[in-house]
Amino acid sequence: MTRISLALSTLALTAGLAGPTFAALPFGTLSFVERTGTVTADQTIPVMMRLTLDADSPAFNFSSDPLTGFDPEDIPTEGQFYNPDTQQFEIRPFVQVTGAFLNTYYSCQGDFTNVCSPSSNYSFEFNTVGSPGHPSINFLEAFTLNPGESFEYTFGYFVPVAGGATPGVYRWNGTAVTLNFRGLDADGNTGNAFTTWEIGTGGSLDPDFAFERTVTAIPEPGTWALMGLGLFGIAAAARRRRLTH
Repeated sequence: MTRISLALSTLALTAGLAGPTFAALPFGTLSFVERTGTVTADQTIPVMMRLTLDADSPAFNFSSDPLTGFDPEDIPTEGQFYNPDTQQFEIRPFVQVTGAFLNTYYSCQGDFTNVCSPSSNYSFEFNTVGSPGHPSINFLEAFTLNPGESFEYTFGYFVPVAGGATPGVYRWNGTAVTLNFRGLDADGNTGNAFTTWEIGTGGSLDPDFAFERTVTAIPEPGTWALMGLGLFGIAAAARRRRLTH
């Protein structure tokens, strides 16, 4: 299954770059906060996720600068570095590991987009910065989650094309939270190592499990006007009732 990630080195060939063997790897589940719903064809659709550690999982607690929260044997000794001369990624030893961060990826399947490209209906945008009500997990360099606890974040957005998407039922599935390390090579260049730690949603488009939105047509301007008059009438009637009591 094709997937895209925010971290550039996931585009590189990863063969031969083994992640560390964790002494106590956290484990849990990743689920959709609002798996189903109905939207109009011109609405941007947030994909909100819930990361939950199992009750018997080790706690997940780390920070960067300085790097803490990992056993020494869990920290990778090499990473992927971009060579501008060859325009390729190379595996080199880490002289120093400077930090860790969380990341996500988007698997390119489903009805919203055309593989990894925008379709005639939607494009996908990662949530990288966060906003009120829509925190991001991407690139967090410090994170704490205890067994049985959950962390909710907005993974990204399906953005409709100008004029709106075609009405219908759209499904998608396939993302994960990954743990990554950042370090320096002998020349002071920065590279990344992507570990085997991953908690994801899977990739099935089964309607009982996949993220799903029923997309309806954009209401005509006259419909909005009638709705507005109806709401005004309800408010006016309620006000008269209050005045007569």
